[in-house]
Amino acid sequence: MIYAMTPFTPELARVMTPRAGDLAPILFWKHFRQDSAGQLAATTASFYREHDLVAVKLMPDIPILFEDFSLNSFRPLRHLRSFGDAVQVGRAGEYLRCVELLRRQLEPSDVLLATLFSPLGLVGLWSGQEGVRELLREPRASAHEVLAALGGLVAQLGRYCLSAGADGIYYSCWGQDVLSEQEYSEFGVPYDLMGLRGAQGASVRMLHIHGGLHHHVERYAAYPVDAIGWSEQESSVTLVQGGSALPGRIMMGGLSEVTAAMAGAAERSHVLELQGRLGDRLLVAPGCSLPDEISPAALASLRQLVRVAAT
Repeated sequence: MIYAMTPFTPELARVMTPRAGDLAPILFWKHFRQDSAGQLAATTASFYREHDLVAVKLMPDIPILFEDFSLNSFRPLRHLRSFGDAVQVGRAGEYLRCVELLRRQLEPSDVLLATLFSPLGLVGLWSGQEGVRELLREPRASAHEVLAALGGLVAQLGRYCLSAGADGIYYSCWGQDVLSEQEYSEFGVPYDLMGLRGAQGASVRMLHIHGGLHHHVERYAAYPVDAIGWSEQESSVTLVQGGSALPGRIMMGGLSEVTAAMAGAAERSHVLELQGRLGDRLLVAPGCSLPDEISPAALASLRQLVRVAAT
């Protein structure tokens, strides 16, 4: 099944309109490692304005339940079979508060994206690849119950983010390079789609495929999103190949998260090549989050890659 895209919403059209003096629209992001709602909102707004980006991407630096990679096994997740109101789950309420505070610091025309993880992505974020493999060793019914509970939570969080002022959802899914094709079809895809239900009312829907993408890019044609991106550095599937397999979708990429600190002529040449192949379906972006420690000078160099006068 191929998801049929609707015409661009005004918000998506703004994201895909280059800033004055730019060759293409550009968006990049990094973690700020601030888990105070007020601080994270203020820093995010400042970063957006400083680099004149086409959208504001709120990073998930306020953990919903567990800190990143804080669990050394899947065992603590076995009890996650049901949740109440998402606002009462862990620190989800603080993340939603950050969305509200950030919205207040932006102009009405600024496009705000809230970042969410897929259910399998959350398992991987909290317990790593081994945690995901442990999930597969659970009784099948139990594994599905955990993922379904997380899917419902993610969907509810998406709806709350939109109610709090987000225009769109940046949805990060993961596991396609850890599980076999059959395993991901059973434990990944259905719960990716379950979590994405919370983005149904979003004006902008972006899908980030975390990790390496080496085959079956066409599966994402069924995902109800407008833009899709992944790391070309970690993958054997290129964005040009993705553009052919995913007709009508915006391709996010062109910037290397690996060599971001040394962006130069080769990186600009790649952006220009992608633009020539993908045309107005290209959103220039990194394949993943930029390094936390990236310097202001490196960020300025990345921003310069799409400037008309760049050399």
